[in-house]
Amino acid sequence: MSETSSGQQAAAVAVFDPFAGADPAVSALRDALRAEGVDAEITSDPASAVAADGLVVAASGDAAEALRVLRNTQVDRVVGQRLAGSRPVLVVGAAMDALFERAADGAAGFGEWPGGVVKLDAPVERAAVAAADGSQMLDGAQEFVFNAATGARDFELKEDEFIAYPKLSWAGEVLAAVENGPLWTTRFHPEASGAAGAGVLRNWIAQLG
Repeated sequence: MSETSSGQQAAAVAVFDPFAGADPAVSALRDALRAEGVDAEITSDPASAVAADGLVVAASGDAAEALRVLRNTQVDRVVGQRLAGSRPVLVVGAAMDALFERAADGAAGFGEWPGGVVKLDAPVERAAVAAADGSQMLDGAQEFVFNAATGARDFELKEDEFIAYPKLSWAGEVLAAVENGPLWTTRFHPEASGAAGAGVLRNWIAQLG
């Protein structure tokens, strides 16, 4: 395991790969995380994913197919187990759609949040994201790469005075990012978004240690 320049042990991050190497976003995220000084490794082992300091789940391309693969490899259980222990999880790209109750085609999602996602009128390739008030993820309004054909236009979770409400960041009418306690999600791809994306990863890494 690598060490930081100060001699401290680097955070261990599991980048979960249920796609058997077929999704380039997985290896790109591993490389981007390593560039920020963490010990990032690709794994398809649920036990390793649960045990790591941080977990990243990413998918690009078709969200319906991603949801099917994520369910078949029990990623919903891995994410649920980590969140039950308030352990950091970052969900990226088409994998963010899986967290809602319903996919764009009506299939059942993970149910982490109520409501569903829809097919967008036109794919969002790149867009400016307005940071939520008090965001720890985003540093003001910046542009990110999305490559998204589906996404959430509404967030149906109602505000409750007894719990901390998620911080929601939008790209126009499309939900771009959610900060929900230990769960951070981005519909955009930080690994493909240059300096702005690297900043998102650094902000997430800062929670790990």
